[in-house]
Amino acid sequence: MRVKKMPALALIVAAAGLSLTACGSGDGSSASANTSASTTASGSSTGGQGSTSGSSSSGSSGSSGSSKGSELSAKTQTSTSSSMCKTDHLAFSASASGTKNEIVVNLKNTGSSKCSMHGFPGVQLVGPDGLGDTGPDAARTDASASTVTIGPGEETRFLVRYIPDTSGSGKKYTRLSVTPPNEKVSEIVNLNGLAFTIAASSGNAPDVYVDPVGYHVGSGK
Repeated sequence: MRVKKMPALALIVAAAGLSLTACGSGDGSSASANTSASTTASGSSTGGQGSTSGSSSSGSSGSSGSSKGSELSAKTQTSTSSSMCKTDHLAFSASASGTKNEIVVNLKNTGSSKCSMHGFPGVQLVGPDGLGDTGPDAARTDASASTVTIGPGEETRFLVRYIPDTSGSGKKYTRLSVTPPNEKVSEIVNLNGLAFTIAASSGNAPDVYVDPVGYHVGSGK
């Protein structure tokens, strides 16, 4: 059997081709693997930083905003908190205003903490024969009301104005039933020497008017 011999040059060329093919394949796979790994690692690292940064920033900002909001709310409530004045913690009295046909009704805080009032008091006329001898309610004036805050021992006031009867057939009232603003409990105030007589009428008395609380006398509230 005869064996054909391949020329030496052909063997060299074939070997060189196989070497180049193997080398190119290896570099391509390695570069692809390195690129994929690098991209994956970079993406994972960037995503982690973004997630961590976003979560941290959002959480910190939200917590700070909530904390500041709560603090502001607490300060606002502290600065504006003041209970409404109750009838049981007020002392009532009447005095002359220095103007004809006007009476000042004084409300003194007998409680242990400050309290506030806003608006018109209720005022009903009471005759000399007791609580059953009641007259009409005083009508409100068009004066503007403001909030008044009084501390323990301090006073606020309001004015009652009336038009005296000149017919000789009017009704005399010696007391007032006073209900502080936003209250339901009334208190009887004796007028003593300030008792007055107005024309007899029904319903709201057109001859008696009441101002909102907050009338100032000297340095009073």
